[in-house]
Amino acid sequence: MGYVEKVLSDNEHIVYYTHQHVIVLLERVAALLFAVAVFLTLGLTVLLAGNDLAGETITFSFVVGLIALGSLVLPIYVIVAAWLRGLRGRELMGQIWRSLVAGLFILAAALFLMFRTESQPVGIVALVVALVPLAEIVRIFFDWFNERYIITNRRVMEVRGIINKHVRDSALEKVNDVELDQSVIGRLLGYGTVQIITGSDIGMNLFRRIANPVRFKREMLNAKERLADEPLPAVSIQQPAGERSAGADAAGASAAVPGPAEAQARISDLLIELAELRQKGILSEEEFQAKKKELLARL
Repeated sequence: MGYVEKVLSDNEHIVYYTHQHVIVLLERVAALLFAVAVFLTLGLTVLLAGNDLAGETITFSFVVGLIALGSLVLPIYVIVAAWLRGLRGRELMGQIWRSLVAGLFILAAALFLMFRTESQPVGIVALVVALVPLAEIVRIFFDWFNERYIITNRRVMEVRGIINKHVRDSALEKVNDVELDQSVIGRLLGYGTVQIITGSDIGMNLFRRIANPVRFKREMLNAKERLADEPLPAVSIQQPAGERSAGADAAGASAAVPGPAEAQARISDLLIELAELRQKGILSEEEFQAKKKELLARL
């Protein structure tokens, strides 16, 4: 939470935070985990079998290559899904460049596997190919871990990104309504979608399938209620000379004190304050002299 704490304002603290449910992470990495398991198993099988596959190396490597070609479905799916969501240009490339690189690498490895005759290079390439989806799994995990939805005593924040950070927040005082959607499976597994309707220009924040959505909504409403109940900070207002109440100054000067020594010290402090007010232009010279005369008469 180091980065988040840096963007908090003075007297602001985190009340509650959550992130997308772990089921979202599993959906993103399920196919990649399968690909890692397949290529890792093939690579280890080839390397450990060694000479036992000497007579069947061509057939075996060709089968491994076909499996590698089949795994191209994964990056192709990511690219097509991004296209169907309406992404174009730089935004599209920002979403699919990893899948594009991974697809080209898998394609080259698949062709290599299909036409190699030695068993050891086939096993090594299979292990190397397994590293591609494994690296993507690590990246997806850190993306998921760093995507947080935070409630402070002042605002609701959405923080995303590992190195390049993106922070979007809405002040609690601008939150007009909160909607919570949970399916039957969502209620069983503990996830749901929270929609925050605000009075800002964006107007709406949608937090999809976050963990513990009921508590998130409750904590946000409680924080908003506490914010509304907070007393306004005391502000010292200095009135113009023509609007100052002489009675208030006189009442302060005539406050009851235990003894003469303390009364003399209090009057001396008041004289100093009056001089400062005159220097600042809050009191005119005539007002200053009148108050000074009144205080000195009490010594």
